[in-house]
Amino acid sequence: FFSKQMIFGRFDTEKVVHEEVMPAFQRYVQTHYDMVLNTTPDVSSKRTSNVLDRQAAYDSYSAERDPATKMFEAMFGVDWSEGFVHDFLFDQSRKDSS
Repeated sequence: FFSKQMIFGRFDTEKVVHEEVMPAFQRYVQTHYDMVLNTTPDVSSKRTSNVLDRQAAYDSYSAERDPATKMFEAMFGVDWSEGFVHDFLFDQSRKDSS
């Protein structure tokens, strides 16, 4: 679920960020915005079903791996944590049946 286009960087000065990274980011956002404006929505039942299935898969993946879950369990208890994670943060997740 991580983008192959994700960029990480560490630079010696902020100059690179201001002169190269930020302008590239702004062009990317503008391109994405233009693409969204010029896209015809596909609201077919097949596409809608696929989107909902992928969202459920993402929520299940994230609910299993979210590092904050252990902190929530320690602070508020397992029952509260499971409810918060599965019913609020990742409400399309599939709860473990065990």
